[in-house]
Amino acid sequence: MAQRPLILLHGWNDTGEAFERLAGHLRRHLGERRIRRIAIGDYLSRHDALRFDDLQAALERAWTRHDLPRAPASVDAIVHSTGGLVIRDWLARHFAPDAYPVKHLVMLAPANFGSPLAHHGRSLVGRAINGFFNRQREQPRFEAGAGILRGLELASPYSWELALRDRFVGEPGPFAPGRTLCSVLVGNHGYGGIRSVANEAGGDGTVRISTANLNCARGQIHFEEGHHQGRPVTVPRLAGWQDSGGRCAFRIVDGLDHTTIKLNSPESRLSAAQRRALGLILEALGVEDDGFAAHCDAWEAANAALTRAPGGRRGKSGYQNTLVRVVDQFGAPVPDYLIEFYDPRDDRRDGGALARVMHEQVILKVHPYGDDASYRSFYIDTARLRHEVAKAGTELGLSITADPMLGSEKAADPPVGFLTYADEDIDDLRLDAAQLAAFFRPHRTLLVDIVLHRSQHQRVVTLRDDAAAD
Repeated sequence: MAQRPLILLHGWNDTGEAFERLAGHLRRHLGERRIRRIAIGDYLSRHDALRFDDLQAALERAWTRHDLPRAPASVDAIVHSTGGLVIRDWLARHFAPDAYPVKHLVMLAPANFGSPLAHHGRSLVGRAINGFFNRQREQPRFEAGAGILRGLELASPYSWELALRDRFVGEPGPFAPGRTLCSVLVGNHGYGGIRSVANEAGGDGTVRISTANLNCARGQIHFEEGHHQGRPVTVPRLAGWQDSGGRCAFRIVDGLDHTTIKLNSPESRLSAAQRRALGLILEALGVEDDGFAAHCDAWEAANAALTRAPGGRRGKSGYQNTLVRVVDQFGAPVPDYLIEFYDPRDDRRDGGALARVMHEQVILKVHPYGDDASYRSFYIDTARLRHEVAKAGTELGLSITADPMLGSEKAADPPVGFLTYADEDIDDLRLDAAQLAAFFRPHRTLLVDIVLHRSQHQRVVTLRDDAAAD
């Protein structure tokens, strides 16, 4: 590890004080010969007027004001929770992918694709999680940071667009050997006490394992206009697939929650899991370009012991954060829709036994983004999904129903809309075992663009010959 300044950046509703213990641990283990300077950031996050635009712009000014290096690979950084989004946004806006000033970026429980708690805002659940007393000094009464929470909400357009700017910009992207070496750690235990009301499977009490991971993928499904036996139908087509550029190391730390992963205790009081996390942080700060692939492989292998396999025992996590954005062919959002999974061999209206287990047990939660329901997060048990489809001996059928539905000749029926309502209106998209393995993987986010064809009845615009022309 070369001697570089080290930047520490906290999360939402927190302060730089939360990193003072970690800074002390690092000084003791690395020494001044390996850390030239530690700068602990402090930023406001609970003013309703603040947006991520403001935080990254303010970080840019603070970076310049404190004369921190801007040359490629000239600093290292450790971020926690929302701090991961702040630094990613700043880097993507101010530097080319091959010129990030951060060489080692270590993310502790980052909210890269949001948090299931963000939409609760100032609710009782939010108060239970964050305590009845604010940790930020400059906190206006009754404000929770609505602008930041909108960006942190599951399925937010902000986190989607940020991923397009730094994870889907071609190979290798900014996170790769020779550029920024990014390592992500996240716990797998929820909170105790009153804060346990926020816990959910596959999370650390605040973020999901799958929303922390920066290794993600993106796919497209087009439902296009076609014809079958002389009548119009909607025909699905897989239109593209893209894995995120480069590679980030990703490690689940057994036994830690969203708070304890900050190692905010004296070294003599660190738990065994926290000592393990400290060793992993030191490893991530010390890895070099030529050893990064092996570093990623070793962390991935360690995750396998904490991941539920298809048909494996319960108690292990294996969930995917599946983000869906539905638009029509003109790019307009389609906020009112229903995605269905079922056995395509079963012609019963309810989709049969596989449909029931998919919608009752495989899809754990569906969250429409509050300001635009065309964006949704589907929290999917990938191991259960693949096990149930294999047990049924079939492919997995996928379809969508959307409103408005294209009507008929009657004046009262909608003259525009989607041909998706009846079984004969839309064909199945069928996913085989290989496609299921590619689509549904544990501990990651998949972004799916769905494009629906919006049709217009011929009565919307008519032309007739002018009789006077005869």
